[in-house]
Amino acid sequence: MSVSVSNSEFLVENTLPTAKITGVHDSLLQESEKDILWFRDNFICQEHQTYLCTDSPRGPMAVSLVLDKDTYKILVRTDQGSERLSIASRNIRIPWYKKVLGLLPSLADIMSSIDENFPCQTLRLCKENSIAKDLLAMEERQVKILLLHDMVIRSYKFGLVYVGSNQSTEEEMFQNRLENTSAKFQEFLTFIGEKIELKGWKGYRAGLDVNDNQTGQHSIYTKWQGYEIMFHVAPLLPYSATDKQQLEKKRHIGNDIVVILFQDSDTPFRISTITSKQNHVICVIKPQGEGYKMTIVHKNGVPAYTPELPDPTYFERNAVSRDFLLHKLVNGERACYKAPSFAPKISRTRSVLIKDVVEKGLASQ
Repeated sequence: MSVSVSNSEFLVENTLPTAKITGVHDSLLQESEKDILWFRDNFICQEHQTYLCTDSPRGPMAVSLVLDKDTYKILVRTDQGSERLSIASRNIRIPWYKKVLGLLPSLADIMSSIDENFPCQTLRLCKENSIAKDLLAMEERQVKILLLHDMVIRSYKFGLVYVGSNQSTEEEMFQNRLENTSAKFQEFLTFIGEKIELKGWKGYRAGLDVNDNQTGQHSIYTKWQGYEIMFHVAPLLPYSATDKQQLEKKRHIGNDIVVILFQDSDTPFRISTITSKQNHVICVIKPQGEGYKMTIVHKNGVPAYTPELPDPTYFERNAVSRDFLLHKLVNGERACYKAPSFAPKISRTRSVLIKDVVEKGLASQ
């Protein structure tokens, strides 16, 4: 392993012998986007029921329920996110008299058959016709909302630093300028994106100056699977001979959730020297032959995410490997939103949105 993890705050991601370097086969839709599609396909324009409450053990809640042939489909929305559930009619426990009278099961019958602790007693049926469209608009608004530090859901910024010979600390890696980097590193830059001129740049800029070259003249950018990705490349950011810490570089890369370390030496990099609280996923890329070896290190609390790393974690310099790497970086950042340091911020935003819709729906009764 080319990194030293003496800091208990970071963990090395496990590899799987069965995993493979493949292109993007799984959907890159975020879970909230999948919820929108599922709701449109199964509820919108179909007769269904909506139950609401402003206060429950799980906070404000909206439950959508539809009978599809012989299966009940349920979408439970709370400030923690959405949960898609389904249960076959035959598996629902209902009182004997309902069976005799041929009555349909109640929400309590359905939900208690899935989760005995589900707080059905707090929910009220909403008969307002517009509630389905209001809930859909709420989900779409959350997808479009600025999540963290002016970063929108379709745009990502990743740090990229060069670690040269005998360098093992954050301070040392920020000293590197482009002319000090290797041909292998510059080859890697062309592999992951294209070199763009910042002055006059009209695309996603990730906080870089596009007017006066205050953050350097060039950067690395790519458009991939409908997403814009800008790399904060440390050797391309302004260098100051009088600044030992290179604060201008640290200002950008220190605010990136995912950072790539291109390690051009056998000296183990000491992860413990990274001081940013924002950096949660460190992707260590080491040139090997005509390809690269990869190690992923992440902070405690970041949940597992796909695609899984193969064992050995070697990939060639081709389109399939590039897809795999970018897929891993994008999903790594998304996984970080569920970590303890980020999840409460997203939960608070969603809580406000869902509470507004619930209160409006209940007020119309």
